[in-house]
Amino acid sequence: MLLVSHRALVAIPAAAIAVIVAVVTAFGLVMPWLFVAVCAFVAAAITAAVLLWQATPIALRRLGARRLPSQAAPRLESIVAGVCVGSGVVEPRLHVVETESIDAAVLGSEEQTHLVVTRGMLESLDRLELEAVVARELTQFGSGIRAATVLVGVLAMMGPLGGIVARRVVNRQDLSRADIEGVQFTRYPPGLVAAFGKALKVPRVADRPSGRHLWMIGPEGSTVQPPLVERVATLQEL
Repeated sequence: MLLVSHRALVAIPAAAIAVIVAVVTAFGLVMPWLFVAVCAFVAAAITAAVLLWQATPIALRRLGARRLPSQAAPRLESIVAGVCVGSGVVEPRLHVVETESIDAAVLGSEEQTHLVVTRGMLESLDRLELEAVVARELTQFGSGIRAATVLVGVLAMMGPLGGIVARRVVNRQDLSRADIEGVQFTRYPPGLVAAFGKALKVPRVADRPSGRHLWMIGPEGSTVQPPLVERVATLQEL
């Protein structure tokens, strides 16, 4: 099998684009409208490629997450390993956001997954509650997580309009369904209910509009996620 480096993969389309631009430039004096149209197309293609290539790093920066060193959170690592074995998902890289908020997010792709937790979650939840949150997050893989990760970059480019687009694109029913799927894995709904209860007693995560949809709970006043009290009531009925 021929192995192609990342640089080669970038160089091939870059060379093709350069040839197209050169040809169009030559005709630009005769048909300037064509030159403008192709330039716009090339700019859009390059922007899309960058968003796809850098989607995960962009999302991690937007959440304010940093990589957790190995053995920095042994209890979390043990729980993640157990949930991954039980659910058949790839073990994610672990990241932390330094805040007292209790929240978590999952992002990346099927090939390289990432789990983001807050410092408040690590320090405030007991083992059963932490397992409930981890299960809730990791059972989402395969349900549009990669698209949600790329969406962060798209929303960041859209500015104030990003929040409106996020509300249109993100399905709140899917977010509620993730709660149910998580407790179906652990078979212990009170664990996630207790975690949500503790989250209600502390401040929410900082509001970074382009990353709101990635959080399990989200910032105060976010209309992307369903109200937490409603989600707790649904879980209590299980």
